[in-house]
Amino acid sequence: MLLQMNAPDEHLAQLPEAQPAEPRRHRPALVWLIPLIAALLGGWIALQSWLAKGPTITVAFRTADGIEPGKTLIRYKNVDVGSVTRVSFTKDGGVLVSASLTHDAAQFLREDSQFWVVRPRVSAGGVSGLSTLFSGAYISFTAGRSKQSRSEFRGLEIPPVDTEGLPGHEYVLHAHDAGSLQVGSPVLFRRVKAGEVIAYRMDPDGSGVTLRIFIDSPYDRFVTTAVRFWHASGIDLTLDAAGLRLQTQSAVAVLEGGLAFETPANSTLARPAPADTQFELFNDRASAMRNPYTEIQHYRMYFKESLRGLSTGAPVDLHGIHVGEVSGFGIEYDQDEGIFRFPVDVDFYPEMLREHYIAGATRADDTTKASQREILDRLVAAGMRARLKSGNLVTGQLYIDLDFVPHAPRTAINWNTPRPQMPSIDGGLNALADKLGDIATKLDQVPVDQISAQLLKTLQELQGTLRGTSALVGHLNDDVTPEVTAALGNARQALKAVESTLSDASPLQSDLRDTLKQLSRSARTLADLSDYLEQHPESLIRGKPPDAK
Repeated sequence: MLLQMNAPDEHLAQLPEAQPAEPRRHRPALVWLIPLIAALLGGWIALQSWLAKGPTITVAFRTADGIEPGKTLIRYKNVDVGSVTRVSFTKDGGVLVSASLTHDAAQFLREDSQFWVVRPRVSAGGVSGLSTLFSGAYISFTAGRSKQSRSEFRGLEIPPVDTEGLPGHEYVLHAHDAGSLQVGSPVLFRRVKAGEVIAYRMDPDGSGVTLRIFIDSPYDRFVTTAVRFWHASGIDLTLDAAGLRLQTQSAVAVLEGGLAFETPANSTLARPAPADTQFELFNDRASAMRNPYTEIQHYRMYFKESLRGLSTGAPVDLHGIHVGEVSGFGIEYDQDEGIFRFPVDVDFYPEMLREHYIAGATRADDTTKASQREILDRLVAAGMRARLKSGNLVTGQLYIDLDFVPHAPRTAINWNTPRPQMPSIDGGLNALADKLGDIATKLDQVPVDQISAQLLKTLQELQGTLRGTSALVGHLNDDVTPEVTAALGNARQALKAVESTLSDASPLQSDLRDTLKQLSRSARTLADLSDYLEQHPESLIRGKPPDAK
């Protein structure tokens, strides 16, 4: 047993000793490469998404009609640059639209960028946004020109006109009011559409309206520094002291309003106006084409007549030539005389008068204030007076006429007041009213009742006379007419008898011819006897000799 148990040990001792094994190297399994690559790709995609992600903006609208989060797109020049992510309410009850834009769209977000919702719209200028009937509404915007970035905007309810990239120029107009203008209203040059209104806004102080217009090329070269713009909206009908004036533009301007521009004839050499040049917008063409007079003289006049019908801007004429305008009128109390006076302030434009000078004629030396006073003093001394005249009998509009009145009372201009006082006279309106009043008074004194009673009595007597005349006519018809008829019959028979007597075949005519023949023979016999007696007068005593033939 012991030997058997030791034998294996000996056998084991003869075996070589085992050497310690070297440690194995752990290599990564290929299966782990897949999640690693996926993680790298996910990180790369996340990085690209983060780099491509643009700014988040908010746009305030009045309503969210047609806007849906996750569906409504943001487009710039018809290219998708973002989408609406959230719609909420503002504190004032409006709608606040949040949108996420692409990284490339960040460069177009400026302080003056404009956003609006594109929907189907029908206006006088046409139909727009029809494509949204199938694709749905979307938000569009224009890139601003400001260098300041912005992320909060107030959306427009009316889409503006996008002129970016179009050939032409934009200009700014200042007006007292917008009239019937709207975005898209045409701008006309010689009744040809040359541009349109692209935007307008109320001035911060509320004193007027500022409009932006775009003039297409090549019409923009006609916009010079001396150009004039005016309202050409609808039908311009003016009825004032100058009479009735009717002016129209194109049919589009009549329906939806518009503007027109033109350069005065004496400013054809003016240089073209650069973009964003500011102009004044006049109410009508007459005001626009009027020369901008820089020399203005202020005067005051007092009239005893009623000023009803006189308005600011009424013309002031010098013997029919327009030389100024009424700038205002009012009322003041004269403490010395204890009466009210009615001053009328007038702006006199000497340049308007100089325009009518005949070429080559000697002009008055009016370069100094002293010489101007001397000229006016001479005119007033010659009888120049101001008076009110009616320029339109239909509307009752008045204007001031400066004319030379013969035998006018001597007076002069009062230069010692802030506004020199020019003498005036009664224009005849009061005199005419007084005469009409006198006529009315005399008509009131006429005894109309007595005249009416006497006239009624005369009419009654005339009615009785007419009845008597009617009876007389009836008597004549009954009694006189048969006798007259019988007398006419007898006269007709007598005329027939005379006719039968005077006919060629009647015995009277035959006897008359025989008688005339005998008278003719007797006349010849008497002529022969007369000739014989002239030759033989002694035959009256002795008789005719026997041998006489």
